[in-house]
Amino acid sequence: MQKFVQGIVAFSLKNSIIVFFLTALLIIAGVISYINTPIEAFPDVTNTRARIITQWPGRSAEEVEKFVTLRIMKEMNTIPKKAEVRSISLFGLSVVTVIFEDGIDDFYAQQYAANRLQGIDLPEGAEAEIEPPFGATGEIFRYVIKSDRPIKEITAIQDWVIERELVSVPGVANVVSFGGEEKIYEIKINPTELANYDLSPLEVFEAVSKTNINVGGDVIERGSQAYVVRGVGLLESAEDIENILIEVRGSTPILVKHVAEVKISAKPRLGQVGLQDDDDLVQGIVLMLRGENPGDVISKLKEKITDLNEQVLPKDVKIEPFIDRTELVDATVGTVSKNLIEGIILVSIIVFIFLFNWRTTIIVASVIPLSFLFALMMLRIQGLPANLISMGAIDFGLLLEGTLVIVETVYVAMEKKAHQLGMAKFNRIGKMGIIKKSAGSVATYIVFAQIILIVALLPIFSFQKVEGKMFSPLAFTLGYALLGSLILSITYVPALCKVLLTKNIVEKENIISRFFRNNLYKLFLWSNRKRKATLLGFASILTVCTIGFLFYGTEFIPKLNEGALYVRATLPNSVNLDESVKLSKEMKSKIRAFEEVKFVLTQTGRPNDGTDPTGFFNNEFHIQLFPEKEWKRNINKEELIEEMRKHLQVYPGIVFGFSQPIQDNVEEYVAGVKSSLVVKIFGDDLFELEKYADQVADNIRHVEGITDLNVYRNIGLPELRIKLDESKMGKYGVSMEDAQSVVEMAIGGRAATTFYENERMFDVRIRFQKEYRDNQQKIGEILIPTLNAKKIPLREIATINFITGPTFIYREGSSRYIAVGFSIEGRDLGSTIEEAKKRVAENVKLPKANKMVWAGEFESKERASKQLAVIVPAVLLLILFLLYFNFGTIKDTLIAASTIPYAFIGGFVSLWATQTIFGISAGIGFIILFGVNTINSIILIAIMKENMKKMSLQKAISDGVYSRIRPIVMIALMGSTGLLPAALSTGMGSEIQKPLAIMIVGGLLICMILSLTVLPQVFYWVYRKAEHKKRD
Repeated sequence: MQKFVQGIVAFSLKNSIIVFFLTALLIIAGVISYINTPIEAFPDVTNTRARIITQWPGRSAEEVEKFVTLRIMKEMNTIPKKAEVRSISLFGLSVVTVIFEDGIDDFYAQQYAANRLQGIDLPEGAEAEIEPPFGATGEIFRYVIKSDRPIKEITAIQDWVIERELVSVPGVANVVSFGGEEKIYEIKINPTELANYDLSPLEVFEAVSKTNINVGGDVIERGSQAYVVRGVGLLESAEDIENILIEVRGSTPILVKHVAEVKISAKPRLGQVGLQDDDDLVQGIVLMLRGENPGDVISKLKEKITDLNEQVLPKDVKIEPFIDRTELVDATVGTVSKNLIEGIILVSIIVFIFLFNWRTTIIVASVIPLSFLFALMMLRIQGLPANLISMGAIDFGLLLEGTLVIVETVYVAMEKKAHQLGMAKFNRIGKMGIIKKSAGSVATYIVFAQIILIVALLPIFSFQKVEGKMFSPLAFTLGYALLGSLILSITYVPALCKVLLTKNIVEKENIISRFFRNNLYKLFLWSNRKRKATLLGFASILTVCTIGFLFYGTEFIPKLNEGALYVRATLPNSVNLDESVKLSKEMKSKIRAFEEVKFVLTQTGRPNDGTDPTGFFNNEFHIQLFPEKEWKRNINKEELIEEMRKHLQVYPGIVFGFSQPIQDNVEEYVAGVKSSLVVKIFGDDLFELEKYADQVADNIRHVEGITDLNVYRNIGLPELRIKLDESKMGKYGVSMEDAQSVVEMAIGGRAATTFYENERMFDVRIRFQKEYRDNQQKIGEILIPTLNAKKIPLREIATINFITGPTFIYREGSSRYIAVGFSIEGRDLGSTIEEAKKRVAENVKLPKANKMVWAGEFESKERASKQLAVIVPAVLLLILFLLYFNFGTIKDTLIAASTIPYAFIGGFVSLWATQTIFGISAGIGFIILFGVNTINSIILIAIMKENMKKMSLQKAISDGVYSRIRPIVMIALMGSTGLLPAALSTGMGSEIQKPLAIMIVGGLLICMILSLTVLPQVFYWVYRKAEHKKRD
C-alpha cells in the first residue's frame, strides 16, 4: 500500500502537466454538473407509490369499501416488491395506496398497478384512475384564477384550457383543481307533471341517453368525388335537450320540456377555496414529477402561464400565482451558501494564520472548490439531486485534513533543507526529490485516515425508507467530497507544491500559532506529570457522559423552517359545506390580524379529483409569513404559533393541528393520516375502535409536550337510509334495479349523456327538482314503476330513517384501523413517547383481536436507531481492521481505538452545553467525529513510533506531541470553523444541519485536547514495559 501511494505521488510530480490538465477537466465537468444538478429545499423522503383513486358518487363509505376498495386492495396485494397497501374509503371516494420497497422506480409501480387494475370488475358508475407519479415534496406551485365571470365558467376554463396547457410543461406530473363548481346541464324533473303524463324517471333517462349520438355511413360518389356520409345528432343547446322526445301518445309527442326544465347547473360541491379577501375562487396546484429540477420546471411553467394570460385566455380571465417553491429553495440555499462561503473564508484564514505563507494557503485552499466540484460531478453521474441537508453538511475543514498534513510536512522538510544548505543554494536546487520524500512519508497515513473517514459514513448508507432517503444524499455528497480531497491530496497537491514552493522557504511563526503550540504543550506536560489523574479523570468523564447520554432527550430530525404555516381545523364530521365555509372565514380573519402574516389561503372540503380524501369538516389554512427579519415584534415562529393557537381555541369542538406545507405532506405520506405522530388501533368493529381510540386519547392528552391531539373518527356521518324490503317489492311487482335507479336519479341525480361544447364535455344529469326531494316525507312520495306498468310510492316498499354511519374507513394491509394523531412541542420525542406509551400500556387493555401500533416520525426514529445499533459496531470493527492494516500491530491498533470515546465525549458535551436534542442529524455528527478522531491518533502514533527508534520513550512522546501540535490544532480548528457558521446560523434552512454542526464544532475541539493529553499517556502506559526491557 505504501509503495502504491508513493508511486502515485511520484507519478504526479513527474507528470504535473497531465495532473493540471485533468484538474482543468474536473473544473469544467464540475461547473456543468453544478448548473444541471437539481437543487431541492427538502429531499423527497418517500418511497415510490401508486395511488388508485376511484370516484363512485353518492355511495356511502361502507358501500365504497365493500364494492370498490376491497376488490382493488385484493389485486394490489399481489404486486411483487410492494411494502404495504393502505386505503381510505369515504362518501363517494376510494383511495388505495400501494407503497413499494426501496429502489423501485415509478415506471415499475405504475405499470404493475395499471395491469392489476385492468382485471378488477368495478360497479357501474365507479371510475378508477391511477394518480401520476410524484412525491410528497412534489407540490411546487399554486395559482388562482381571477375573473368576474360565474364560478362555473371559471372552473370550466381551468379544467378544459388551463390544466391541459400546464400538464404539457415538461416535468409537470399533474395539476389538481380545488374549489369552483363543475358545470353540468341538469334536467330538473317535476314529479307532478311526470305523474300527469303517467311516465317514470326511467323513461325520461332512456329517451335522453339514446338521443345524443352521431352515426357514420358509407361513402357515396358524386361525379369524380367521394363524399363521407355522416348522421349528426349531437345536442347543441339547452333547447335541444328540452325538445328530446320521450314518447308519443296517440298523435301527441311528449317532450322533456313538458315534464322538466333544463338548466345550466353544477355538480354538488366538494370543496371551496378562499384567498385573502376573496372567499370563492378556483385554485390550481401544480405537482412535479419525481426527480425533476424544481427551478427548471417552475421557469417553464411561468413562461406557459405568461403565454396563457397574454395569448390564450379571455381578457377578463387571469392566472395569478401566489405560491412558488423556488422562493423557499432560494431562501434555504441562500442560508446554506452563506454558511459555506463563511466556512471557506474562516478555514482559509486558519490555514494562513498557522502556515503564515500565501503560497501554502493557496495550495490548501484551492482543494476546497475542487473537492466540491468533484462531489457535484459524481452526484450528477449517479443522478442524485442536491439539497440543503446534503450541501449543508459539507465541512470544508474536514476535506483539507489530508492536504494540510502533506503541505505542512513538505513545507517543514523544505525549510529544514533550506536551513542546512543556505537559502541561495536551496533556491537553485531541484525540489522534486524533497517533495517526493516528505509527501510520500505521510501520504500513506493520510490515505488510510481519509479511507477511515469515508468508511465511517457507511452507517448512513444503511438507513432505510424515510431516514435513508433523507440522509443518504448527505453521505454520498460528503463521501464524494472526501474521495475527491483524497485523490487531490496525493496528485494535485504535490504537483502544485512543485510549482509554487520553489524558493525562499522560511517558516514563520506568528503570535497565534505560538500561543496554541506553547499552551497546548504545557497542557500535555501537565498531563504527563499527572498521568494517573489524567487517565482517571478521562475515565470519570466517560462514565458521566455515558450515564448522561442514556437519559438524554432524543428526536428524529429538527423541523425545517419553511417560512409558512399549515393549520388544519377539524370540525365535527356531520357539518355541511356552508357552515364549514362560514367558520373558515371567521378563522381566516383572526389569522390575518397577525402582522407577521403575508397572506392566508383557506381550503374547505376536498379537491374535485379526489386526490385529498377528506370531507366538509376539514378546513386547511396555508399561512404565508413575511421573512422573520422583517417582523416588527420581537417574537419567534414558535411564539407566533402559540399566540395563534390561543386565538383559535375559542371554537369548542374544533381540533386544530399546526404544521408546515411540505412537512404536512411528508407526515401524511409516512403516517397515513394528517399528523406527524399516530397511534393506530386495528380491528373490525368501528364503534369498538372509537371507544379504544378515546381511551388512548384520554391517557396521552395530559402528557407534557403532546399537542394537536386528534382522534380520526370513523363514525359520524348522518345518513338518510332507504332500506328496500324484498317481500313488499315482490308483492307490488317492483324490480330492485328499477327501484334503486329511480332513487339514485331522483335524489342524487344520474348522468344520462354528455353535452359537447367544442372540446369541452359536460354531463347531462336527470334529477328531481329540489322541492320534491328535500325531506324524508317527500322522498317517501317518489313514485316507483312496477312491472305491470303501475306506480307506487317509495314508502310502500322501503323503510326510510336517519342513522349515523361511517365517515371514513381506514385500512392497512387487510385490517381496518382508527388513528389517534398528535404532535410534540417543547419536549424531546423519545421521552414524550416513552411516557405516553407507559400510560397507555397501564390503562388501555385491548382484546387479542385488536392490536396497537405507534407510527409516524417515531417509527422512523426507532428504525434508524436500531439500524445504527447494529451497523455502528460493525463499522467500528472495520475501522479497527483498517487501523491494524495501517499499523501492523494489535498494540498500536488498540491505542488508536482508545481514541474512539474521545468523539463520544466531545459530541455529547457539545450537545449538552448548547441544550441541543440528540437526533439522527446529531448522530451523523457522531459518526463523522469517529472517523475524524482517528486521524489524530494515526498522526501521533506514527510520529511517536518513528521517534522511538532513535530516542527514549518519554522523549519520543514529548517530541512527537510537540512536532504534531500544529497539524492537530489546524485539523481541529479547520474542521470546527468550517461548520461554525452553520452551528451559529438562524436562517431558513439551518435547522437540520445545526445539530450536526454543533456536534462537530465542539467535538473536534474536545477531541483535540484529549488527543494531546490522554492519548500520549495511553501510549506510554502500553509501551512502558517494552521501554524497561530495552534498558535492561
